[in-house]
Parts: sequence; structure tokens; C-alpha cells
Amino acid sequence: MGDQTWSRNPATGAFELADYKGWGAPPAACDPLDLATLVGARVSVDGADRAGKSVALYPGAFKFSPVTGKALPAPSVPHRGTWLPPFGAADSLEDPPQGLRLTAAPLALRPTLSIESVPDRQLAAPPSGHYQFLVSACDTCDARLLALEYSKGRIYHWLPHSERWLELRCSVPQALAGSSLGEEAWGMAVQEPQGATRIFMPTDAGLAIVSINLIARTYALRTVGTRCVGAPILWQGRVHVPMLEQDGTLGVYALDAAGTALRRVQGPAIDAATAKWVRPLADRRQIVWLAPAGQLVVKAGAGDAVEASLLPWPSGITPRLALGSPYLSRSGHLWQQCVQQDDQGQRFVFVQVGLGDPEIRPASSPRLSTGAACFQLDARLRIAPWFDADDCLDSEAGEVIIPLIESTSASSVLCARVSSPGSVESLFASDDAWTTTFELHGERDVQFWVASLSRPWATLPFVYAGHLYLYHPDKRRLPGWRIDP
Repeated sequence: MGDQTWSRNPATGAFELADYKGWGAPPAACDPLDLATLVGARVSVDGADRAGKSVALYPGAFKFSPVTGKALPAPSVPHRGTWLPPFGAADSLEDPPQGLRLTAAPLALRPTLSIESVPDRQLAAPPSGHYQFLVSACDTCDARLLALEYSKGRIYHWLPHSERWLELRCSVPQALAGSSLGEEAWGMAVQEPQGATRIFMPTDAGLAIVSINLIARTYALRTVGTRCVGAPILWQGRVHVPMLEQDGTLGVYALDAAGTALRRVQGPAIDAATAKWVRPLADRRQIVWLAPAGQLVVKAGAGDAVEASLLPWPSGITPRLALGSPYLSRSGHLWQQCVQQDDQGQRFVFVQVGLGDPEIRPASSPRLSTGAACFQLDARLRIAPWFDADDCLDSEAGEVIIPLIESTSASSVLCARVSSPGSVESLFASDDAWTTTFELHGERDVQFWVASLSRPWATLPFVYAGHLYLYHPDKRRLPGWRIDP
């Protein structure tokens, strides 16, 4: 039946999926209702069709039961959304720049929600660990939720009917290695988000090329290169990633999207001992990995060549990487928030990213950012692609608004409002639990959940099956709210 092969038991008349796209058959213990939407199968609960089983599955092309002749229900409507960690980029387009806290997902909640409202759905949290969340159909008919425990190299699949997490097995003897990258540094690249036929994940053993088989509940794996000391990014048709070389220095390597040819990008050997790179940024002109030690930049050179270089920060400049993404100006340039120390004292400034002799602009106070939405610390929301540094906002003592992610399609920003009696610096340095109110700012502001959380800025939002979910390691459930169309 097209790209599927089904077998029929001559004794009972029952049909079973024997192969899907050459990936093999599902495990015998697979719940048929978890399988049905993946392959577009029709489900019958008629006793004559079930042959003693809970339900009967038929190929999606069957409109009538071959046993009874009765019309079969249409296949369930599948979910087709995607979410690429960490911020839900729907594709690898370079405009707007990659790497900001921006998503094309329409983040909009019904205005009747309040902090007393009960979440519309709740999922069990995966086993304890450090997670990022991927939503992709992986070349099946239904988009599924995958939890990636990147520090241990484990992949879990959420079974929507069974309502449980299942760890995927590696189809080769050597399983996926873990990554020692921090939560602000880890990222992944995908060639085609909906299919996710090749997922490029950084590990301490090299760049892992992962192909997920949701039917067999396995993944295929090939690892190239050496230890990844930064996250990969797809740029100009190739995956670029910084790796640790045998002599202890750092080099940027490029891998073609087919995963067959790995080569070093021309550039000097860089001392990797103190380099703690955050997730990369990229536009049409360049890739930039930011770190306290400087900016690791990859730019197009002569012809088809690309070149890597390390740009130190200007004298007296220290980046404040913990305060969110760089800002995206109307001209398309990125600006990193920094502290400048000179004879006049210490003050906040914005430094243009990716330039050896960058422009430096003054700022009246520190800001938290998603890339386009700007928040003055201890202040209410203001959304703007850029802002006048002298245009201060009214202070709200005792609260800090932390922007988590911004929707470019809904013009909304998901925020965490934290009640903090101390300074902003003490808040970010603390592991104490804080009363946190989650709110969505846009055409209409909605406060929808309150929780006591340590490090509330570590909350991960993601969109799956038409709901906005929030994941935090402190919670054993993942609350979800229906996205208002």
C-alpha cells in the first residue's frame, strides 16, 4: 500500500503493519493507538474486525472493512507542527538571524485565562535530567514530542495514547554520547525540520548525526570529528561547529548537509581552555559564537571559501551574556549588552557583534532581551526592534520581568515575572525558589500560571499539538495551555 506493507493473518483476518518506508515493523508490544496516527491507519472497534484484540488497524487506503464490509472511520487528523530546540525555530532561514529567542509559532492564549485557571493539559515529565524538546514527524504522518537528555545522550518519545515516555534504542552498538555543554551553550541543527531525517547534535565524542525511526522506536547514529565545544548551526548549506583538536586548540569544522565530508574552516588555532561559548548566532554574512573571551566568527572569504577568526572584545568591555539574546536593530545588525570600565567608571553599553572595531552605544540601564523585545530590569514590558537608551520606563520595585521567548507571528512575548526583594544580581546568583508568574504580553496581556521555582529563567517553553507547554526541572508535570487560533 504505497510506502507501507501490511500482512493479513489468514486464520483471523487481522491486519498488521509489516514495514513502513523500509524502516521495519513496530515492536510487538506497541500500542496500536500510539501507532495509528504515525502511519495514517484506520481504527476499528467492531468486534468482528478486532479478532480478540482491543482495536483493529487497517491501511489508511481502506475505506471499508474487508471482514464486515462496513465503512471504516477516517484516520485521525495528525499534528503537523514542528519545534526545534531551544526556541522553536521552524526552519533554517537566515532572515531573521538564527540563534535569537524568536519563534514563528503563534503564541497566543485565550484572554479569559488567569493565575487561578487550571492548565488545559498536563504531561508527565521525563526522567530527571537536562532536557531540550523537539517536535517533528520524523518522516511519519504525525508530529511527535521528543525529549533530548543531551548531557547523557538519551532520547525519549512521548506516546500520546499510552501517556508515557519511551526511551529510543540505538540501532548500532555504540550509543549516543553525552555533551558537557551548558544549557546556554547546547543547540542542534536540522536539515529539514518536518522530516528531521538528519539531526546534528554536539557530543563530547564528536558531532552526532542522528536519524530517528518512530516506527521501530530506534535511532541510527554516526559520529564524526572530535569533541564539540560549541553548538552546531546550519549556514550556507553546511553544518558548522567548533571542535577540540588533538593539540588542545579549537577549530571550526564544516560538514556538508548529507553528512559525508568534514573539513576544517581556514583560520588560526584558538586556545580552547577558557572558551565557554554560548549558542551561535548567524545571518547571511556570518556565524558568531559569543564567549567572555571574545567572539568566534566565521565569514565568507574569497570565492566559495569561508574563514574563521577570534575577535577579542574591545578594551574595558565585558559581555553580559546572562541577560538574554543580543538585540536586533532595524538595520539587521546585532548588538551585545556589555559593561564598559574606563576612567569614568563602569556603565552599560551595547557593542555591535561580529566586527573587529565595533560601534559602541551607551545604555541607561541593563536590559533583558529575546532579540527584539526589550525589558528594562525591574520594569514593565516594552516591545521594540530597537530603543532609545534615554527613554527609561517606570520602575516597579521588587519585581523582575524575564523574557523567555518571542513570537514573530503573534507579536507576543512569553515572560516570567519574579518577585525578588533583592537586587537583580542576587536573583541570578541564587538557587532559592522564587514566586514566579508566567504571562504572555501582546495585543492583550494574559497572566496564566504561578509557581514556586528555583532559577525561573531556566523554564523551557515549547509548542506541541496546539498547546504551549512549560518545562522546569523542579516540576514533575509539564503544564500546557491551548493556543488560541
